[in-house]
Amino acid sequence: MLESTGWYLAGPLIAFVLVGIMAAVLRWALNRDTDSRGDILLHVLDRELDEGLGLIGSKDFGLLTPAATADDDATAEEFRTLLSAAGIRATVATARDGRLLVLVFPEELSRARRLVGQ
Repeated sequence: MLESTGWYLAGPLIAFVLVGIMAAVLRWALNRDTDSRGDILLHVLDRELDEGLGLIGSKDFGLLTPAATADDDATAEEFRTLLSAAGIRATVATARDGRLLVLVFPEELSRARRLVGQ
C-alpha cells in the first residue's frame, strides 16, 4: 500500500493561494482605477451628453446622424419612408427631450436633409 505523507494536498493548496493572490491584485487594480479616474470620466461624459442632446449633429447615436426632427410618430415615419424610397437607409429614434429624430449615415446626410427640407 502507498504511504501518504500529505504531499498530495500541496498542489491544490498552492493553486488556491495563487488564485486568491491574483483575485486580490485584480480587485486592487480595478478599484484603484475607477476611484481615481472613473468619477472624472463619468462627469465629462454626462456633461457632453447634456450639451449635445437633441441637437442636430449630436454624437449620441453612434455612426448615425440626425437628418430631421419630428414631434409625432406619423411625421417621423413619413420622413423615414421618403428617405427609404430615395434609397437612403434611415431609422427613427427618440431623443431624451421626447422629440423624434430621423437618423441616417453621415455620407447620406446632405442628400437626406435636402429631401426632407431641413
